[in-house]
This record gives sequence, structure tokens and C-alpha cells, in this order.
Amino acid sequence: MNSYPRHAINTFFYSRSRGTALMEVALSASMLIVLAAVGSDITLVTCGMTLNDSTCRDATRAAAQQSTSAAALSAAQAQLKIHATDGVFVSQPILVSTSSPNFVYNDYGGSPPANTSPYVTVTTSVNVKLPAPIVFLGATFSPGGYIQFIRSYTYPIIKEKFYG
Repeated sequence: MNSYPRHAINTFFYSRSRGTALMEVALSASMLIVLAAVGSDITLVTCGMTLNDSTCRDATRAAAQQSTSAAALSAAQAQLKIHATDGVFVSQPILVSTSSPNFVYNDYGGSPPANTSPYVTVTTSVNVKLPAPIVFLGATFSPGGYIQFIRSYTYPIIKEKFYG
């Protein structure tokens, strides 16, 4: 027969289950913190990619509606200001450069060669700073924990005569 009183056995098993529950809560909380960090990183990366894509597309479209290179550059820069951010995690969209090959306004002097259309190309860039740069699947980040997105669009110049 067992020499331990029944209440001592129940107390022993109760205290073990309480310690197990505490361990489960601690492990679950740490996993949730990692998942929250990865979720915030993915959200910011998606926002940065979307912002850069729409900014570049709108800047190229605005530049394509102008009749001179200087007006096209001004229109593209105006579109960049419209898509401004607060600059904390996602930087302001910028033109990579105002010269070729990142900004090209080629109207062929008003008379394009046969089978060629005048066009404008704009390249923009956005930096996304991740709050918790978690390295997974071989991902690497620039110093400071940010990712740079570069996008380029080419549109036909609308004010010019197309080939034909």
C-alpha cells in the first residue's frame, strides 16, 4: 500500500501541471513575438514595394504628357512629392538620377525615325527600414537594416506623333 496521503499526491501533480502551463505560456509568447516581428517586416516591405511601384508609374505617366525634357522632369518630381511618406520606416521616393539611363526623355526632336515611338523612362527608389531585420532564407540587408527598392517604367510620349 502507498504510504503517502491522498492530498499530498494531488498537490504534487497540481504543482507540476502549473509549472508546465507556465513553460507553455513562455514558449508561446516568444513565438508570438517572433511572428509579430516577421509580420511587421513583411507589411513594411509590401508597403515600400507598392509605394515605389505606384510612384514610378505615376511619375512616368506625368512625364510622358509633357512636351519638353525640362517639363517632364518637373512633372516627375511633382509626382514624387504627391507620394510623400512620413519617412520613419519608408523613405521618400526619389529619382535615382536625372540623367540617362535613369531618366530619359527621347522625343527624337519631333520627328522619330520609322517604326520608332518617342518615349520617356523614369527610375525611382525607396528605402525601407525594418524594425526587426530578421535574417531568414538567406535574406541580407544593407547596413542600418534597410532594403532598397528600385523601379523603372518606360511610357510613350503622348504629345508626339507615333510611327506609322
